[in-house]
Amino acid sequence: MSYLDAKFYGTAYGMGEMLEDGQAGQVVRLAGHNKFLLSNDPAKRSFGILYTDTKKDELCTVYTDGGIYETDNYTGDIKPGDLLKVDGKNKNLAAGVGTNDIAVGEAILVESGVLQFKLLV
Repeated sequence: MSYLDAKFYGTAYGMGEMLEDGQAGQVVRLAGHNKFLLSNDPAKRSFGILYTDTKKDELCTVYTDGGIYETDNYTGDIKPGDLLKVDGKNKNLAAGVGTNDIAVGEAILVESGVLQFKLLV
């Protein structure tokens, strides 16, 4: 079970419905009026990051509009200062923002399997 811990809050948006199962720390995108899907394309704009594990058709809380967070839900080798993108396979955070990718965060610290980052969406 993944987690997301808000150290300094951005905006918590709690009016959306998940259209698929999601885990805390996964990045989401808008999929309609107050409906969310997990982001799976680093070149497309994301809305924010999922606060808790959420099942399909449940209301979810999504953090957006900045803030500092910690999560264990990330992929690959991330270093402080790396810009973070959506990992298309795992639908979570990863380093390696390419030319057409949209950065969703900036790594602050990676320690003991936990990523601390600044949310950019």
